[in-house]
Amino acid sequence: MPDSIHSGHRERIREQYKTHGAEAFLDHQFLELLLTYAIPRKDTNELAHLLLERFGCLEGVVTAEVAQLQLVEGVGESTAVFLRMQGDLFRRLRMHRLMDSRGTIRLGSPVEAAKYAVSQLSLNTYETVLAVCLNAKKIVQSCERVGGGSLSEAQIYPRNIAETALLRRAHGILLIHNHPSGDPTPSPADAETTASVRAALESIGVQLFDHIIVGGEHAYSFSTGAVIGVSGTDAEVYSLSEFQQHQAAQSGAMLRVMEPY
Repeated sequence: MPDSIHSGHRERIREQYKTHGAEAFLDHQFLELLLTYAIPRKDTNELAHLLLERFGCLEGVVTAEVAQLQLVEGVGESTAVFLRMQGDLFRRLRMHRLMDSRGTIRLGSPVEAAKYAVSQLSLNTYETVLAVCLNAKKIVQSCERVGGGSLSEAQIYPRNIAETALLRRAHGILLIHNHPSGDPTPSPADAETTASVRAALESIGVQLFDHIIVGGEHAYSFSTGAVIGVSGTDAEVYSLSEFQQHQAAQSGAMLRVMEPY
């Protein structure tokens, strides 16, 4: 009897999705539906709520590491892999937009680097550090995780990045990491790390093209000192002070629209 009840509920929410699309679902309902394809013959509503509570949002669920997902009661390895694949699929689709007809990605400017960095890390809820190895034509040869941390702090070791550059025979490195807070503003520690990584790479004859910090759909470029917004068709470029003023103005506008007429 319980199986038939769950089966009927699954069919109803699947029909709702087919008829009305994802817009008809709240996040926990959409995650519940997604879980029905990974967990047979079991109510997935409670598990959807547990996952959202643990990881904060839908993006947090599908970008969490497999091991982290398995810490939630009711999530086995296959379910964890299935959920993680959803985030990786979205990331890969964004990445395909940057590829040319031969399937290569060329990062020849800070704007192109910012688009790539945001596509890689904008969804991550934990700080992650990536070293992107580029050849002499600025074409991406590999992208490797070289560090990570908590919700607010990532460890970056210049020696590891230099070793990666040597192993991949990189002409240059693009270093990228994210601020899960959504603010790409660099900290003094970020500036010190940039200098340390640049020195480590120069000692082996490899160039640090840029260090990009991702915050949501914006990215700060150390090579230019600018914040680049990539959410629209055309990139928006701000100085750091202009970006901070822009964010403050947006916050004020958000407060005003909540006030009664």
